[in-house]
Amino acid sequence: MAVVKAIAETIVLDDQYKVGELMYLDELMQTLDFDVRYMEKAKQLSSEKTVEVLKKMTKEKKEALIVMIDKMTESDGTVHWKEKEFLLNLIQILG
Repeated sequence: MAVVKAIAETIVLDDQYKVGELMYLDELMQTLDFDVRYMEKAKQLSSEKTVEVLKKMTKEKKEALIVMIDKMTESDGTVHWKEKEFLLNLIQILG
């Protein structure tokens, strides 16, 4: 759920839903096997709990999450400064 929350938060950072982001989101939903209802539930997870869970992930899962978030930030053709900042903060948190 914490991974899905991170994905969901990335999409709304620039206050716009663009075609590329939605297409990549659809791909992630199929790959990670979650739906819109699950994503809405994941958004309710507190930031503190999300960070706690993400920090406990294996190194491989952390790396995979960073790749997913990076692809999401680039999926619409431009990287908004808020998306870049979010990714950098995520990398720092995951250490």
